[in-house]
Amino acid sequence: MLNASALVARNLSATRGRTAIIIIAVAVVVGLLFSTLVIEIGVRRSTELGSARLGADILLLPSPLPNLIIYIQWKDPVFIAPSNTTAHLVYLRPRYIDDNGTLERGISAIPGVSGVSPQLFVGTLNNSGRSVALVGFDPNTDFTVLPWLKAGGQGQTSLGPKMAIVGSDTGYGPGDDVGWGSLTLRVTAVLEPTSSTMDQTIFFPIQTAYGLVRGATSSMGFAGPGQNSLSVGFKAGQISALLIKLQKGASEDEVGRLISGTISDYVVIYGAIATRQVSLETRGIATYEFFLSGLLGTSVLILVASLASMSINERKREFGLLRSLGATKGSISKVVMGEVGIVSLLGSVLGLAVGGLVLAVSEFFLSQTYSISFIQPTTTDLIEFMLGSLGLGMLIGTVAASFPAYRASRMDPYEALTRGE
Repeated sequence: MLNASALVARNLSATRGRTAIIIIAVAVVVGLLFSTLVIEIGVRRSTELGSARLGADILLLPSPLPNLIIYIQWKDPVFIAPSNTTAHLVYLRPRYIDDNGTLERGISAIPGVSGVSPQLFVGTLNNSGRSVALVGFDPNTDFTVLPWLKAGGQGQTSLGPKMAIVGSDTGYGPGDDVGWGSLTLRVTAVLEPTSSTMDQTIFFPIQTAYGLVRGATSSMGFAGPGQNSLSVGFKAGQISALLIKLQKGASEDEVGRLISGTISDYVVIYGAIATRQVSLETRGIATYEFFLSGLLGTSVLILVASLASMSINERKREFGLLRSLGATKGSISKVVMGEVGIVSLLGSVLGLAVGGLVLAVSEFFLSQTYSISFIQPTTTDLIEFMLGSLGLGMLIGTVAASFPAYRASRMDPYEALTRGE
């Protein structure tokens, strides 16, 4: 009886160089496809949430402000700017806008505006060596902080007067208490990592911040890194910035001109421009990698088919002998398909490992180049991508080996024995 498994193992061992070539070729295709799928969905979620976090579109700040803040505001909270000379954060004296809701209502009435949400810089505190910013926001109108919870942040999303949502690098977790002067906040949720200074920010209701004014020293006291602020420099009703979200299809330039023509002494910044550019550029990277995956997949398909055909030609005498000893056409076909199938499986598994390395490098590259976070897909998505990539590797091997296996099974035993090489 023909022992197909023994024949497969013997032939793979005898043709190690050819086997290694097929494994590497399949691994490259599978690794590139897997990493591209994960990168594409991770970058898309990151840029979508990044755009939602900045509200995108337009930011209204008191004038004048340092150019440094204006330059980097699209990816970091407007109150904190990274230093060009050190790895620490530079805390700048904030300015405040007298609002009491009047400014918000006026901007909301401008055509093309779909949402307006205020933020208020309160102060800073030190937690286990981390300099953390305290920022008041309006949970009812917010479209910049809460979207990061929808991405899978830890904890509860409800927010009471003395509750807070914290960034991923504040040192706090759900259930912890944050103390700042007379204020105590209970942490209810932790945001997804954002690769921005949001990760070192504590967000709590802006009305709670206004409550600090009662009994607080009304001075421009401001804490630098490593200090806990005990005084506030704002009044009830003041804000540090207004984040403006536009309706779909609205022109940023047109709405910006309307705002500038209606309201004076404020700086209008188009915050979504850089985010949209990052989205376009990273989408181009994913498109290129998909194209490259398809091109390499086709090339590997041809390569595997060619190598399998070479193997068949070299083993004509062997197959003829097996047929003369009673091996069926199906048995011969199984031997050929089994050899390519095992090699394709090994290549696919290796490809997933290679894809993991590509992901690690790509995540670092995207973070350094575009200053965006990389949100990993869910476990379900990862499993689907892994199975899909494995399936593609096996499919390439199956399709490539089909015709050579058919040829081998149709050989005439006598002709194969007399003419085989």
